[in-house]
Amino acid sequence: MIALDRRILQYLLTTLFLFLALSHASAETNHRTTPPEYFVLITLDGVRDIELFAGLHQETFKTSKKDKSWETDPLYQSLWAPSPEARRLKLMPFFWGEWMKKHGFVMGNPSKGSSVMLRNRHRFSYPGYSEILTGQARDKIIHSNDEIQNPAPTLLEFFKSSWNLNHDQTAVFASWQTIRFISEHRHGSMFINAGHASYSSENPLIQQLSKLQFETKTPWDSVRHDAYTMAFCKDYVTQHLPRVLYLSLGETDDWAHDSRYDRVLQALHQSDKYLQDLWSFYQSNEQTRDNTCFIITTDHGRGDNIYNWMHHNDKLDGAKRIWLAIISPTLKQRGELSGHPEIFADQIASTAAMIFGLNYAQQDPDAGEAMRFLLE
Repeated sequence: MIALDRRILQYLLTTLFLFLALSHASAETNHRTTPPEYFVLITLDGVRDIELFAGLHQETFKTSKKDKSWETDPLYQSLWAPSPEARRLKLMPFFWGEWMKKHGFVMGNPSKGSSVMLRNRHRFSYPGYSEILTGQARDKIIHSNDEIQNPAPTLLEFFKSSWNLNHDQTAVFASWQTIRFISEHRHGSMFINAGHASYSSENPLIQQLSKLQFETKTPWDSVRHDAYTMAFCKDYVTQHLPRVLYLSLGETDDWAHDSRYDRVLQALHQSDKYLQDLWSFYQSNEQTRDNTCFIITTDHGRGDNIYNWMHHNDKLDGAKRIWLAIISPTLKQRGELSGHPEIFADQIASTAAMIFGLNYAQQDPDAGEAMRFLLE
């Protein structure tokens, strides 16, 4: 009887061990075979691959401070570490500590032989955003940041049409007001709140923030603080749960143009908290948990040395280097990818459609090809 009990006990322990192991593996991969049902696109304006993959850049911080006390600066001490991996984890703890370890992958680290580039030759915002959103570089038509309606239908409109969504189920929140024109080809096809624009909510606190955004001006006429953009976005998602969401944050670029490297780091660190907050909401909701694809990228790079890091244009090679992160329950890759073909921003639209089992060529046959190697 005792021997039998031991065999039963051993069997139960073995079964329990296998169950826990399989449960752990499932939790780590979140792998599913059917396409997700929700799509979130996030852009962090002008974030260099240098900071994303290596964190605080010591020489840039030193020269931007213009004094001898840079090593004792609290921000420097909080973000500095000897290795690139440790520095980037301090700068973006959620992105590297949670997303890249357990849920997704990123491409674009030159030191790992991973290349993600712009096709457009202008290397500033409107051409970059349009290339991402339409699947083509349209240099002859889009060659400024002027507030003109996008000349081509966008990925957001493609999802809206493919899924037969109403106006409120495709939403855009942006700190830069020009995103209002870039996001859609047909004016009024989706819900957009961009720049210093009023936002209506039943939440008294959000209503107060909508008023406060006009009283707390930034140094830039067309860009509001990311904190307001994120607050309105979170409120909208909570109330309406759109199938398609585009969140565009802008302070990382604008502080760079003002040569405030410290503020760039602070803005990127805060953006990481916004990513965590949004992810936590989607994972806490039964409809969207492990049922959402997140794509995170940037519209352009910047100069790559201490003299030109604040700029981006067609003369700077660093400005054509971007990066791309994807968090999808249907893709199994994790961490940094390398050894893949060179990637361009004009492939993002087709790749996003591919993840959802759709064919973006139905809207634009000339768009960049989907990254099919991700499915292998």
